[in-house]
Amino acid sequence: MKKLLPVSLLALCLIIGQWVSAQVNSGVLPKSTVAQLSEASVPQVDVATPDLADLQAKSEKSIMDGTPLKVAIVMPLQLTTDNAGIWEHTNDGYDIWRLRLHNAKALGCCALFERFQLPEGSQFFAYNDDKSLIYGPYTNEDNPSGEGFSSGLFAGGDVILEYVSPKQMFNQSENPDILIAGYTYFYRSEGLPDNRIFGTKDGDTGYGAAQSCKINVNCSEGDNWRVQQKGVGRMLCYGTEDGEVTAGWCSGTLINNTMGDGTPYFLSAHHCAEGTTIQYFNYFEIYFHYECPYCTCTSEPGMITYSGVTKVASSPIAITNTSGAYTYRGSDFLLLKLKNAAWTRLKNDGLVLNGWSKAVSASSSGVCIHHPAGDVKKISTYNSTLTSGTFNDGATNAYWVVPWATTAHGRSDTEGGSSGSPLFNSNGLVVGTLTGGNSNCANPNSREYYGKMSYHWSSAGTTNERKLQPWLDPVPLSQTTCNTLDLTSSFYVLPAAHVFSANGANYNYTVFSDQPWTLTYQNDHSWFTVNNESGSGDGAIQVTCQANPTTSTRRCNMFVNKADGTSFQVIVKQDASGTGISMVSETEFNIYPNPAHNEINIETADHFLSKVEIIDMLGKVVYSANTNGDNSLIIPVAQLENAMYLMRLTTVDNEVVYKKFSKN
Repeated sequence: MKKLLPVSLLALCLIIGQWVSAQVNSGVLPKSTVAQLSEASVPQVDVATPDLADLQAKSEKSIMDGTPLKVAIVMPLQLTTDNAGIWEHTNDGYDIWRLRLHNAKALGCCALFERFQLPEGSQFFAYNDDKSLIYGPYTNEDNPSGEGFSSGLFAGGDVILEYVSPKQMFNQSENPDILIAGYTYFYRSEGLPDNRIFGTKDGDTGYGAAQSCKINVNCSEGDNWRVQQKGVGRMLCYGTEDGEVTAGWCSGTLINNTMGDGTPYFLSAHHCAEGTTIQYFNYFEIYFHYECPYCTCTSEPGMITYSGVTKVASSPIAITNTSGAYTYRGSDFLLLKLKNAAWTRLKNDGLVLNGWSKAVSASSSGVCIHHPAGDVKKISTYNSTLTSGTFNDGATNAYWVVPWATTAHGRSDTEGGSSGSPLFNSNGLVVGTLTGGNSNCANPNSREYYGKMSYHWSSAGTTNERKLQPWLDPVPLSQTTCNTLDLTSSFYVLPAAHVFSANGANYNYTVFSDQPWTLTYQNDHSWFTVNNESGSGDGAIQVTCQANPTTSTRRCNMFVNKADGTSFQVIVKQDASGTGISMVSETEFNIYPNPAHNEINIETADHFLSKVEIIDMLGKVVYSANTNGDNSLIIPVAQLENAMYLMRLTTVDNEVVYKKFSKN
């Protein structure tokens, strides 16, 4: 996640707009500024200028085709702290490395890092010439994996990069592992921060870039959608075209799963990331709360920025073989997972994970919330029943066809940059994601095509990488709909469901409530106990399950009921023990350290292991290894994301034990 510091006077900040993130750094200047090091000594790398005429032509074509609004191209670099920049030593014991990337013609830029591993105690900054925009300080906690990273987005063609070593470590043995692999060259200005302090806004950057008929989300049309809009963001995404890496704007939404555990999934359109490699997903940036505070804007609004995503699943529109024959037709969805975005961070940032419906029935009314042209958040309304249709070469009838309606402020449609945005039904649930269409302000009666959630669910392919179901309903709980997880509300429970292992265990459900609450049960709950059935506000419900000796799963729907009559459903589910498998007490196995960082030890005195599996909280096996009957093992875990995991140990006697651990 970006940490952004505007360092000029308060009045100046109010004029240029506060481009902020969830972690606002109020007062930390780059160490070189504090130490008064000369900026004239900073070496400059002049980045090459691409073929601008060709890029503009391709961008205009993308607008006509309704594909992502392409605004930038990546100019490749291979720069490190050893072969570029300058090292300097301050009187108070810091080593500082600095480098300027420059192109006079670029309208905007950001630096892309193939590797970004910072030693503990060090800091990293990225800023522009006048330091009106400073990202940082980044630390090793901002990118613990050391994988790809992005400096943050700047208007203009200059970015200064600064690394600050831990204090009193001159000639330190642990240097940063930094490889600058690219410079994102913006040849169009849509979506760039508006750094102009004086003069008239001309509508070419940030807010105001969309066509004039688009309606801001905080106009009256959005009054019934205030919760849903908190989950929608704009996305700076990377893809490949003709062998070049390009960047453009799309839209999407945070999306909830049936476990209701706050997993930061982000749903958009596959064509927004066509040809993107694993490395370039690290450079994606998603911006939330970028919206006019009222029905109109008078200055650039603030925003929250998240950097880096992991691709989870997707469905292309179509795939052809070398002879041009179609081998696949799909519904154009892209499911991502935000990096370094625990639910507590989403909560602090005031975000919402929107709910969904995979029902095949057509909605009669609803809205789309989106970021056309990388502009501030807009809303478009429909009040006619959706119909099924086929988009270009995509799967037959895998798309909802949407006719836009005229509302109090006109008729708002979509445009380049809106791709991937969510289509909501009248119940506020996501039923589709925007693929394309040809409507515009001059042609408002044309139709837009949204890939159906019902098709995304399990019809787009046979593997998990082509379906939403394994990720949004991982147990599964087999629900047609999933409620919105509003982390900004005064009443919810997290998670909304938990699956216990067959041998039984304890687990805490966290209740967030501004009123007293009581607990009720819909069906049999004799197989588990709770520590308390009421509370006066925020609290926890500890559930203790007995071992399940049967071959059937057990499930109970609990309801947390607030004093005002509202309720929140919580699911308790327990796996079956199965046939021929006996459960072993977890006390007979020792795993350490816990939390683990690089590796974890397994020891047992009376059992011999045949298999070790590590399962994430969504039920996905992320590590599996057959063993040779050992009773002492060391398992590598450095490759795992920081999270909670369940370790499943199987003995040579077909006994099973589950152990929970965390990775940090």
